[in-house]
Amino acid sequence: MTIEPPAGGQTGLQRFVENPWFQGLVLGLIIANAVILGAETFEAVNAAIGPVLRIADRLIVYFFLVEIGLRIIAYRAEFFKNGWNLFDFLVIAISLLAATSGLAALRAFRVLRVLRVITVIPRMRVVVSALLDAIPGIASVGVVLALIIYVFAVIGASFYGQLHPALFGDVFQAMYTLFQVMTLEGWPDIAAQVAKTHPRSWVFFLSFVLIATFTMLNLFVAIVVRVVEEDSETLIEGILKNQEALRDDMSGLKRDVAEIARNLSGKS
Repeated sequence: MTIEPPAGGQTGLQRFVENPWFQGLVLGLIIANAVILGAETFEAVNAAIGPVLRIADRLIVYFFLVEIGLRIIAYRAEFFKNGWNLFDFLVIAISLLAATSGLAALRAFRVLRVLRVITVIPRMRVVVSALLDAIPGIASVGVVLALIIYVFAVIGASFYGQLHPALFGDVFQAMYTLFQVMTLEGWPDIAAQVAKTHPRSWVFFLSFVLIATFTMLNLFVAIVVRVVEEDSETLIEGILKNQEALRDDMSGLKRDVAEIARNLSGKS
């Protein structure tokens, strides 16, 4: 959410919109907005204080519009060069359209405003950035996982499709069944049902669970963890470099002050 200040330093408006208390106010209103949107889903609450909630929701939208406007004025074209600012702008535009629309389907998109909490909290930005950076690796693992499911689905449909058409009737039904098995949700029931007619089917299910669940799904986690660690290290390195540059500037300033002091002492 924060943009690097220009070489000449931050303006007064830039310091205002980046002030911690202002950022805290924005975060507080995002949380309050999330509570309001959730409260509106309860019929009793909506019947009792529905108009108050809608007024509060509209006021929060107006505040977000003012906040975005101030940031655009403060940074001008630089505002649109930052991806997180573009995300904020898009979320506010969609939520404004949803809030002013009479269509119930569009009004549901007001909840997208809650996503702005990602741009306000730096640590959450690191997590989201890591997830985006991990997409290529996740996609590669996903393709391999899809191939594994397809291979086992063909095998399962060939072995068990005739007697268990609801589970393995064709390759697509078998893939859906195996996806359910991969999530470990109710898979013992599926395996037990097939085992009634095929006693050795446990080899099939055990092999699939070991390969698809315990191996491939853990690869997803490993990729995300690795990228998060790399992004965190990059962020820490950047902070350390900034601190080192600041120390160098302070050392240079001290030398300049000492030189000025010596010159003044010599003249006196």
